[in-house]
Amino acid sequence: MLRDVFQRWMNHPGMNQELLKKVSNLSVALPQKQKHFGLEGKHLEDVRSRHQILDCAINTSLEQENFRNMHADELFAYASRLEDKYAGDIGQLKFFLDHISVQDGFYASLERAYFLFRHFDEQEELMRFFETQEFSRNLEAPLRDWMRELSAESHDFTKEEIILASWFIHFAILGSLPSLKRHTVFARLTQLLFLRSHHMDACGLLALNLSILPKQAVYKRACDQFKFKDVNDLLKSDLSNLINFGMDIHWNAITDANLLLREIYQDQIEYEDYTPRQRNMVNFFFDQGLRIQKPDTSHLNERQQKIIDLIFENHFSSTKDLSLIFRCNRKTIQRDFTELLDMGMVRQMGNGAALRYTVTIKDRPYNPLERLQNLRLGEVPVQISLFGDTGVHKKTPTASNRGLF
Repeated sequence: MLRDVFQRWMNHPGMNQELLKKVSNLSVALPQKQKHFGLEGKHLEDVRSRHQILDCAINTSLEQENFRNMHADELFAYASRLEDKYAGDIGQLKFFLDHISVQDGFYASLERAYFLFRHFDEQEELMRFFETQEFSRNLEAPLRDWMRELSAESHDFTKEEIILASWFIHFAILGSLPSLKRHTVFARLTQLLFLRSHHMDACGLLALNLSILPKQAVYKRACDQFKFKDVNDLLKSDLSNLINFGMDIHWNAITDANLLLREIYQDQIEYEDYTPRQRNMVNFFFDQGLRIQKPDTSHLNERQQKIIDLIFENHFSSTKDLSLIFRCNRKTIQRDFTELLDMGMVRQMGNGAALRYTVTIKDRPYNPLERLQNLRLGEVPVQISLFGDTGVHKKTPTASNRGLF
């Protein structure tokens, strides 16, 4: 099983497991942040589209251009100018990315992408494909067999295994398809399709190609190593150093995506109108409030497990809400909450009729920060969960709540 291979790579003594875990956690957190902070609409779409075009510009030109020894600001400006030089290829690649559906699974999207790349410069053939969705399937063994197996098995993979598998896909295509024109571009695009099929593409903001730029020389040497390397040989190889190299790229890309989402959030809540201390709190909520993952609930009874699920889905809940959902006495729900509080799996927010339960902010509570979850905007008491309440944050800060921060 391929999973055994990825487990072996993951447990390799040379593998940077801590970095892999960080990449995995942030990859999972970003879709949660998008949902819980209400980051939807035209602003996000505009940022996503612009970022994808820029990433496509890098992808189409990475082998032709020399980005070495450029400062980060210079890289970004230079990458922007590539849009004029490679406009045709960039537009076509972006069109492919927008129109290759991953709903039917990764392997189906891989076949479509391979056909499109084989006919990259044949406009009539491409038009026929998009009109009929009919195409020839020419991906050959052993790559075909391994990718089918990977696509089928990956539904049961952990998030860390999915990230590892995406880099295996990248490396495998580099080695198996050197005769395909633009095969390196195809390898990088296919990795993104795999991550997208598992909702690990950072809400469409993951730009791995941009993160490759500062390591372009090392990346080119890695590409040369994979030429004509059979997939079977690749699976037997010690890839720990190359995977660690990929993790560095992945971490830079996922943190950049997080910053983009945070900027969208800041624009949405009129961040510039807040005081410096308020800004620090807003950034704390965004960056740390979703840091923890849903805890292991296997040791809880069925109702308690559902309570935890509901709290993570709806940000917070009350005994009254849950007594209506479960159709039981509020005292019964309160006993559940008492046990969950004792285990540290939930925390109280507010008091009296406004009492709610939410997730714990950190492994070690920091009371000066936690107490600021209860704000009073004007004369209206408001509960703010760590996941954020967009209805609250969209309001302009008033004199009464500025002093709280």
